[in-house]
Amino acid sequence: MKKLLVLFLAVALGAGAQDAPKWQQKVFDVKYADAQALARLVLSACQSRETRVVENVALRAISVGTPEDRDMATAEELIKRYDVPRGAVTPTGNRNIELVAYMLMAAPKGTAGEALPAELDPVAKQLKALFGYGDFRLLDSPMIRTREGVEAQSNGNAGIINPALPNASSTYSLRIKDTRVVPSERGNLIKLDGFRFGIRVPYPTASFQPGQGSQGVAPLISTQINYSDVGFNTELDIREGQKVVVGKAKVDNTGSAFILVLTAKAID
Repeated sequence: MKKLLVLFLAVALGAGAQDAPKWQQKVFDVKYADAQALARLVLSACQSRETRVVENVALRAISVGTPEDRDMATAEELIKRYDVPRGAVTPTGNRNIELVAYMLMAAPKGTAGEALPAELDPVAKQLKALFGYGDFRLLDSPMIRTREGVEAQSNGNAGIINPALPNASSTYSLRIKDTRVVPSERGNLIKLDGFRFGIRVPYPTASFQPGQGSQGVAPLISTQINYSDVGFNTELDIREGQKVVVGKAKVDNTGSAFILVLTAKAID
């Protein structure tokens, strides 16, 4: 009986050892790029917490150790892509990126909303399930095309946020400090560093009566308008083709909210 128990334990331990990921280690020579900066990029793209990336600036080398095949493949791809002479043409490392920002107004109920584009149906269902919104309106959906490693910026008019203030349009600004494409098993990951978005939201502060009416005509009422700044500052990772809710901000006491949805894709 003792022998059988020992044999059973040995087999179990052996099976466990076989199932454990195999540790792998590689050293990459760095010919052109900054070894320290490239090592940071590789580490940020790896998914396993056990992955180790160490640079040796003096020897111009990067050592990568990991139990995950996907992390090693990511390291190889990034080092190959970015370790190139300055000014060299690198189509796979200097790709164009297309971003679309959907600016939505949402409310718990109402009839002011309009039909959203079909591609936003999954987002609307998610927002309804999470926050109870049943009324949506698309303000604008600007498209921005940029390139990896290049700052992108867009400014514009988002239209009328508050239908009760038809003369008060809202302006927005969008800025991305750096963008890059990181390959992964589930498709490209678009990394947006230094993402900044801001929009001016109008709101009424007071009404006043400038003069008395005459001949049975009601006196004129004028509304004073102020603006509040709504914005989102963050770092973003967007799976290519997915629509990500970047942020939600309440804009008045009716429960209405401004919502920013972003999607991104790499273009060869």
